[in-house]
Amino acid sequence: MLAGDSIPADGIVESGTSSMDQSLLTGESAPVSATIGSLVCAGAVNLSAPLRIRVSAAGEATRVGRLMKMVEEGTRRRAPIVRFADRLASRFVYAMLSLSLATGVAWSFIDPSRAIENAVALLIVTCPCALGLATPLAVTVAIGRAARRGILIKGGDAVQVLSRQGVMFLDKTGTLTQGRMSVVRWFGAEELKPLVASLESESSHPIAQALARDLAVSDFPRASEVEQVIGGGIAGLVNAQRVVVGSSTFVRRIVRNEDARITESESECIAQGLTPVLIAVDGLICGVAGLGDPLREDAGAAVRSLKDAGWDVRILSGDHPDVVSAVARTLGIAPDHARGSATPEAKLQAVFESARHGTVAMVGDGVNDAAALAAATVGIAVRGGAEASMAAADVYLSQPGLMPIVDLVQASRRTLRVIRISLGASLLYNALAASLAVTGLINPLIAAILMPLSSLTVLTLSFKARTFGGR
Repeated sequence: MLAGDSIPADGIVESGTSSMDQSLLTGESAPVSATIGSLVCAGAVNLSAPLRIRVSAAGEATRVGRLMKMVEEGTRRRAPIVRFADRLASRFVYAMLSLSLATGVAWSFIDPSRAIENAVALLIVTCPCALGLATPLAVTVAIGRAARRGILIKGGDAVQVLSRQGVMFLDKTGTLTQGRMSVVRWFGAEELKPLVASLESESSHPIAQALARDLAVSDFPRASEVEQVIGGGIAGLVNAQRVVVGSSTFVRRIVRNEDARITESESECIAQGLTPVLIAVDGLICGVAGLGDPLREDAGAAVRSLKDAGWDVRILSGDHPDVVSAVARTLGIAPDHARGSATPEAKLQAVFESARHGTVAMVGDGVNDAAALAAATVGIAVRGGAEASMAAADVYLSQPGLMPIVDLVQASRRTLRVIRISLGASLLYNALAASLAVTGLINPLIAAILMPLSSLTVLTLSFKARTFGGR
């Protein structure tokens, strides 16, 4: 396998040393090393150097294949939600038929000439159209408006479920975060940045690309005599200065002297869940770059809004537990509600366990989230996610960020409120109309004129109500 290739099958590395991007499969934002004897899985991307891999599983037998099988099983296992409005309309029809019969019998004793007329008037004026229309019409209008706002909903069940409260699991990499490595903190002189960018532009490693991109200036010198150590770092000459950039172990093995504030800066990066990269120039370690997957700008506001709406917000991530804990602290999520190093199978099990106690929503973007998305009461795939996650989810957010989830929850509640109001208005209308017909105050002609009023009321409420941005 050459650098840049995707691994097509599970296997064991027989020769070569490289780094792997497994974020799509495991949620681990940082690359992991692959050496002789390492297990690599289909779907990972070889980043740094050629590898020789002995295939151990292919097709459906790979880990990705097994995950897709879990997606199918999770979809089949989901129980359908019973439509309350359908049951109500069905029972209403039987009740009105019985009441009409009773009206005819009663009027046959009071005034036989009006018995059939009043019974027919009752059947006409109490048409169950409004009851049958209330739920599907409100849901259809809401789904259409949601689509115009970039929220694609597969069915009305998701709207009904999200109108309630429950547990919401959020994936970290690509969901709470932007899904790519970036320089989050910088400790050192500004003059170091072009030196680091020049050296790192010679490497294809994700960390090197992040440094080159985020520290680049309009015009920086070219590096020479570049030497790269896989899993360690890179060294070379820039403007006749010896520059070394890499991990703590790699840089300190080459350079012995360091600035007094380096250790403190490095510890600060680790405490924040960032990957510290040390910079040395001409034999002195004089800078630290803290790399990580930065949070989306709206992540904090979205989590607070979801909590205010009654949702128990938790993090379920394949990333390192220390990184997940740091993200949880930033977002105000309790430590025991933030789980790191969660495999796809562990995510699926966590969803199953929570689903026994109530509603569960899962938000994710990767193949590693697909099984959990399918098993959750409602699965929500975010923009930029893998095709497998979009296929397994009930809702797809085509807009970036997390605030669309807040819009989805709030609009779902407004939609259910419209349904309840429509059902209430329809029942009230039918109760009043039935009373008029039973007492003989309206005839079939008047009943036919009054009958459409309930359906028009439901139509007006559904189209005028503010659900997904509509008015």
